Amino acid sequence: MAAITQKEWTSPCHNGILKCAEYDYEGWHATPYIAREFYGVWGDYDVKITIDKKYVIGGTGYLQNPDQIGHGYQKPGVKVTPPTGKTLTWHFIAPNVHDFMWAADPDYKHITQKVDGFTAHFFYIDNEYTHNTWPQLAKMVPAAYAYIKAHYGAYPYEQYSFIQGGDGGMEYPMGTLIMGNGKMDGLYGVAMHEWMHSWYQGMLATNESLYPWMDEGFTTFAENNVIFNTVDSLKGRDAQEDAYAGYFALARSPFEEPATTHADHFNTNYGYSLTAYSKGAVFLEQLGYVIGAKNRDNGLLRYYNEWRFKHPNVNDFVRVMEKESGIELDWYKQYFINAVKHIDYGIDSVFAKGNKTIVRLRRVGYMPMPIDFMVTDKSGNKVLHYIPLSIMYGEKPNEYPDVKRIVDPVWYWTNPVYEVELDTPLGDIKELEIDPSQRMADVDRSNNKAVS
Repeated sequence: MAAITQKEWTSPCHNGILKCAEYDYEGWHATPYIAREFYGVWGDYDVKITIDKKYVIGGTGYLQNPDQIGHGYQKPGVKVTPPTGKTLTWHFIAPNVHDFMWAADPDYKHITQKVDGFTAHFFYIDNEYTHNTWPQLAKMVPAAYAYIKAHYGAYPYEQYSFIQGGDGGMEYPMGTLIMGNGKMDGLYGVAMHEWMHSWYQGMLATNESLYPWMDEGFTTFAENNVIFNTVDSLKGRDAQEDAYAGYFALARSPFEEPATTHADHFNTNYGYSLTAYSKGAVFLEQLGYVIGAKNRDNGLLRYYNEWRFKHPNVNDFVRVMEKESGIELDWYKQYFINAVKHIDYGIDSVFAKGNKTIVRLRRVGYMPMPIDFMVTDKSGNKVLHYIPLSIMYGEKPNEYPDVKRIVDPVWYWTNPVYEVELDTPLGDIKELEIDPSQRMADVDRSNNKAVS
């Protein structure tokens, strides 16, 4: 990249943001920032900020002169010795990050929380709204991180800062700016979302302008799982329910575009947002349906370990999941990401064949999928018929260990109809259901169940 002159550096650029453009195997990515996504170069930052002594600063990097600065950074028992004069110079070092953020306010209250291997910092304006919520957030972070580390990988830096500021939530390396006057559930939710960006936007750092769903969607998926596995009142509920609702709304709308659309060039914010956040999260949850949730979860850790600090693309991610599961997934990418074809399966008809029952299933939509088909007889006994998709070239493990599973012949993707032969007489059947887990993003579930 050409050298930047002092005049260029201090001039307004992209709404006040100047960020180095990434050069990779596709060339330069000099994408102007229009309040959607980032893609940047990792580097080491050495930053000095001189400001009035009354201000407290939080942001990216490790403070090099804490005992000179004070404001809650100094080591316990150490006397702070600030220089004379009206200003302080804060010196930060930030290794291997693709951006640097800082925020300052004379009224920031600064508290810290020791977590497994790093320190979490919290900067907020102490008032009737934040007085209890921000200290509670600090106490919730260790349990959240225990879940994050086990499922998505370790946080590699020595600090992370949650900073009250901005008009919503915005992710940066080693920190986030978030609104802070809301209720506890909202504060915890946005804090976890922005923190999870440290994995998918910060460390893995896919080109989110080209693949916004691989950042926002994966982050949304992880955020939901963290929240629903660390808040007692939410445990056991469907963590991705809102993501599916968003995707179904998108599919019903006239605004859906392929997820391969460049983030800046979606025709509408509605289409961009629901594609990046909701459809991206559904992609991962539904992937668990296709290859098995355990394979998907192991694959996410493998993805982190193999591609951290390497800018993976969609093919790199899919290949990791193929190696983890032994299942071919190029079709899943082509249909769900490269196109706007929808999933819709239904029970077409049911009829007797001697002492057996034939169930005709129909692919109504254009996207093919493997099928979990649950049969329940009138005694309450259940049998799961698993129908792999032909172009998967494999099958997922049994996810219902307490239910008998029958693996039926593959469903060829070119055939809209498939017949399942049941050993149960028609009169003994109580219920038939396609996808009892409801992880398949079937846009019309009204035809998924038949009850005698």
